[in-house]
Parts: sequence; structure tokens; C-alpha cells
Amino acid sequence: MRINKEELKNIKAFQEEKDKFYLLLLIATASDPLFYSDLETYVIGRSEKPYPTWIWTKDNLPLDKLELLKNDLDNFIEEGQTKLTCKKELYDYLAIEYQTEDYFEMGYLSCKEAIKPLKGKGIFVKPNYADKVTLAEYWRRHCKETKENPNITQQEALETAESWIEDKNFYVLKDSSGEIVCMAGFSILEDLAKITHVYTPIEERKKGYCQYLIYSLAKKLLEDGYKPLLYTDYHYIASNIAYKKVGFQDEGILINFKINK
Repeated sequence: MRINKEELKNIKAFQEEKDKFYLLLLIATASDPLFYSDLETYVIGRSEKPYPTWIWTKDNLPLDKLELLKNDLDNFIEEGQTKLTCKKELYDYLAIEYQTEDYFEMGYLSCKEAIKPLKGKGIFVKPNYADKVTLAEYWRRHCKETKENPNITQQEALETAESWIEDKNFYVLKDSSGEIVCMAGFSILEDLAKITHVYTPIEERKKGYCQYLIYSLAKKLLEDGYKPLLYTDYHYIASNIAYKKVGFQDEGILINFKINK
């Protein structure tokens, strides 16, 4: 059945895993989010088309609840492809019921204590307007490498860079000459801080810069009373090792995929 934002807050089992399902919390802040739930064992949510649909489920969901979830999921599935994110056990069930593709394992990591890395150093600061062009270039590279938005224009990248400069939650790491060697930001929701837009240009990788920046961000967030978390490509070993070296712990995986109707 369809539920509202307030009813979402009253689902105890979901609240116990809300950090892992940060994006469902974020969806709840949208002006008119779409939520369906049985108020106990699952929540399906989407902010608006064509953004991905996120599904939280209580572990070991019984078959009758899976059938009920599947019926509610029909409210989110569009003609063509629908993007979904859920736990692995639910994916295994849905993959039998639907034609799926673009399977992608996304790791979820959180940090309770920041550990200063042995390698890497730099100047941890907020960017300024003199950094705008560099930030824009790094964002264009990121979008192309990840295929997040491979056709991003220079103007779009510059606008994003300007928004980061004005955002109090965006930081960069600069080397001794004042050049940006790594960047990252974060978003705050309740007591959680999700680290985003982490990028190190190819020529500056394997120097410890990313580790030092993530350590600096995590340390700041913990001191400010937030729980740092991030999502990552579960099979991208280099970044996962870097995050774990500065205190992030692997909390499991979520599956991103598409359903074809």
C-alpha cells in the first residue's frame, strides 16, 4: 500500500538499517515521493521519474511478503527499463520473476574512527573561484570515466564546479604547489554524512592523495557528530582498499540493475 513520509519513520526495522539505505531517506525529502510498504518488512521508494527505485527489505523475507512486494513493485515499473537498487537476496528473487540486465554490485562502507594513512599528504581546504576551471575539468573526466554523463558539456561542468565552490560541504586536497590533486564532497541527512563525488585525476593516482582526503573528511565529519558513509563499486579493489585503510568498514553490498518490461 502507498505510505507517506511520516509512516516511513515509524517502520522500526527500516530505521535500524537507514544508514545503508541512505538514498531512501533522501527520497523522502523530495516534494512528492512515491512510497509503498507493508509497514513492517519492506519499503519501495522513488523520488520521481526516471530516477532509480530503491527497495529496502527485512532479511529473510518470507514468500508471502515477497509476493506482496512484487504486487506493489508494479506501481514503479515502467514500460521499457526500470532501474532498481536492493539487497542481493531480493535481487535473486526478482531475477527469476523478471528479465534483468546491467547487474552491478555496490559496496556500502561506514566509518566509526578515522585512521590517518601512512602514505599521502596535502592541504585539505575548500575550493575557491580560482579553482573553478580545474574542478570543471575533473568533473568532466569523472563523468566520462564512470559513464555517469559522458556527454556533459563544458558549460554544465562549469556550473557544477561553481555550485561546489559555494557549497560548504565540498573540499579538495592540494599539493605543495597549490594544485588540486583530489576532490570530494558530502551530503548531510539526519545524523548521516554520505561522501560523494570522489575523484583523483589519473596522473595523481597511487600517491595516497585519495586516502588522505577521505581521512580528512571522515575525521571532520566524526568530530562534527556525523556518521560518515559511502557507496562504491564493490569490485573496484583499489578504491575499496584505500577507504578501508583510513577506517571505513565493509557493511555489505547492494545490487543495482535494470528490469525490462
